[in-house]
Amino acid sequence: MTPSSNSVINKACWIFTCSIMLLLTVSTLIKHGMFMDAMLYTSVSHNLSHGIGTFWLPYFDAYNVANLPSFHEQPPLAFGIQSLFFRLLGDSMYVERFYTFFTMCVNALLINLLWKEATRQTPELRSYAWLAILLWISIPVCFWSYSNNMHENTMSMFTLGSVIFSYKAMQSQQNKLIYIVAAACLICLAALTKGFPGLFPITVPFLHWLFIRNKSFPKIVLYSILMLLVIVMGGVALYVYPASNESLSIYLFKRAFQRINEVPSVDSRFFIFWRLLSELIPAFAFTALFILISKWKKIDPAFSTQKKQALLFIFIGLSGSLPLMLTMVQNGFYFVASLPFFGIGFALISAPVIRALLQQMNPAIGTKLLTASVVLLMSSIVFIFFQKDKFSRDKDLLHDVEQIASVVPANTRINCSNSTYSNWSLNCYLVRTYGISINNIAFDSTPRKYFVTEFNGERPDTTMFNEIPLTTTQYKLYQTAK
Repeated sequence: MTPSSNSVINKACWIFTCSIMLLLTVSTLIKHGMFMDAMLYTSVSHNLSHGIGTFWLPYFDAYNVANLPSFHEQPPLAFGIQSLFFRLLGDSMYVERFYTFFTMCVNALLINLLWKEATRQTPELRSYAWLAILLWISIPVCFWSYSNNMHENTMSMFTLGSVIFSYKAMQSQQNKLIYIVAAACLICLAALTKGFPGLFPITVPFLHWLFIRNKSFPKIVLYSILMLLVIVMGGVALYVYPASNESLSIYLFKRAFQRINEVPSVDSRFFIFWRLLSELIPAFAFTALFILISKWKKIDPAFSTQKKQALLFIFIGLSGSLPLMLTMVQNGFYFVASLPFFGIGFALISAPVIRALLQQMNPAIGTKLLTASVVLLMSSIVFIFFQKDKFSRDKDLLHDVEQIASVVPANTRINCSNSTYSNWSLNCYLVRTYGISINNIAFDSTPRKYFVTEFNGERPDTTMFNEIPLTTTQYKLYQTAK
């Protein structure tokens, strides 16, 4: 195959990959409805953009979570970053969608940069970064996360950036200390986004020594100590500064440790392990397929040149996922930031085989593949356009929220039953879109003008409240009798 033919096929593969990314994420992002946690984080960021709460003491509603004075389910960095997007772009529901899309694009760019670093010794594979991105975004929980405003999306930008700098420090003969310091600073930002799960890139120097062995062990120890020192200095600075001390103390001692000790979310520590295996099935299958093809076609894929690199990145991915087994608070999307490294690792194994197969391909096929990929991209854009104004979830609930907001003024607090308050999706949609907070009468008996409850839920005193006739399907709204 001539260089020009190879370039055409490479363009076709990049366009195909972009099409898949759009179909798997934007086709959902453009619709109404979002996962509850994502809406919770969106609401806090939106409030912050309007001056409700502060960076260190963000605010969801009057009760936040666990009746705390501020919101501390996560450290505050992602809220602060997203609030800037609201300030720049306004209050549309598409702002949080754009932010999620932005994080996906940044992560894809960083995977591309890390791939180029990993293939410096095999320049013939440098143009195959699309394969790593395709394997990454095709992991089900990965494209689900980028279809929702999850904090792992933001944390992944920092952990990927940290691994890039650490990798450059291990490979470079110059600026090693600068790279290590930069990697440590990005780890601090990752931890400020999601807490302890953001610390896993600290393992990169040791893992690089374990698999690549181009640096002496004493140097690796020195790099690790320097990285730890920078992280500790960052922690000391946050401890000394009163606002960050207060914020992170609440997060650690009143939320994170309390949940770990008292509110397990799984029955087995091995939940995350089995979930990771199930999520990686597409990548496993893809890689196994091309290994079998290489045997069948008697292709020498030069595995020996990529095996160590592949193992390095797979183990970086494991370092970002398996430590989650240390607690019983687990969820599949918690390891999303580790998935880019699995994508790179499996791509390093498959890329030599794919390259060999493409070299055997008739050059005329390249033009056909490019045409097909362009058609797929255009079709994807058209398909996404027709998803606008549809619902990805909570259609009936969003209808009820709109009906309630047609009567209740914006930025109003209304009473509700305890069971109604427990529906966090209702709470989040009201807060995010209309600034309406539902006031749990179990926590606060202060009378309000309006009362909302489920169709079969606890009713307010009918001598004090009249039902407002609305076309709702799940909730009823009452107003104080005149």
